[in-house]
Amino acid sequence: MKRTSLILLLAAAYWLVSCQKAAPDPAADAVPKAAPPPVKGSTATAQEHTFPRFLRVTGQLTGQHDAVVAADSTGRVMTAPVERGSMVKPGDVLATLDDRQARLALDEANASAELAKSRLALAKNEQERNKPLAEKKAVADADYQKLLTEVSAREAELAGAVSRQEQAQKTLDDCVIRAVTGGVVAERMVDPGEYVRVDSAVARVVDQSTMRLVLNVPETEVGGLKIGQTVEFTTAAFAGETFTGKLKFLGAAMREASRDLVIEAAVDNADGKLRAGFFCDARIQMREEKAIAVPSDALRIEGSRRKVFVVIQDSNTLSERLVEVGETREGFTEIRRGVSKDETVLVKPPAEAADGLPFQPAA
Repeated sequence: MKRTSLILLLAAAYWLVSCQKAAPDPAADAVPKAAPPPVKGSTATAQEHTFPRFLRVTGQLTGQHDAVVAADSTGRVMTAPVERGSMVKPGDVLATLDDRQARLALDEANASAELAKSRLALAKNEQERNKPLAEKKAVADADYQKLLTEVSAREAELAGAVSRQEQAQKTLDDCVIRAVTGGVVAERMVDPGEYVRVDSAVARVVDQSTMRLVLNVPETEVGGLKIGQTVEFTTAAFAGETFTGKLKFLGAAMREASRDLVIEAAVDNADGKLRAGFFCDARIQMREEKAIAVPSDALRIEGSRRKVFVVIQDSNTLSERLVEVGETREGFTEIRRGVSKDETVLVKPPAEAADGLPFQPAA
């Protein structure tokens, strides 16, 4: 019991001594912080520049000639020598049909035409032989008129035979289905052994040497369109690449349902890079306007955000601004919001540039 009391007395004495020690002074341990070094760099003044104003629309590419070639005869397909992607010229064979029946019909028509020619020749000979006699009244006029009528009938008979001959020849020719225009076979729709009829689709041929960019323009922008305007467009198939065309056709009337006008631009595609059916984002320059601009090097890009550092002249410090940008031309970027005219901006801001830091012009 005495030992426990002694321990408690010693602990109480230690606590009293500790409380009497002076509290440490925080100011005595504080180390003064050095001022941040100034950001050095060159500056530029935000000024007005002229920028284009574009109409941005969407559209789709189609071939200059995009046709589904159909059969003009009836029969079984014997050959189909083209495949999807084949290049064809006007007149190249797309498919052939069984032509045996057509050849027999042509032979019959040729024979009928020869028979009609012979009958006509005979009738003419008879008429020519009796002509002197008719002039001398040795042959009755009625009999001579019958000879003249016979010649006219045989001429009509020959004309009909020749017409049937040409029709049989056309039927035979139509057994070979040919490309009307040059281009690329987008799809072959028949195979050997199939039976086709008149108007059966055989192949789709697309002429890609010149493309047609079909666009839909809202009614409010139609007044600014002119034939010959340059159309710039991009497509997802070639990201980052811009193509151009010339406005060639303006629709005759607005579409009532959507209140827009269908227009077309001609696009040179000699290298065959573009394909029919590509979806495109296009823009058409409508006019030019003045706007505040800064050198493009003054922008700091962080993801989707664009920043500019403005030099505050009174305090010679940097002010970080989020800006809304527009068009870019000749090294200058339009600033739609965030910077005013005649403000000074930091060009090529270094990594250490931050809001509130002091600024020192580069030597």
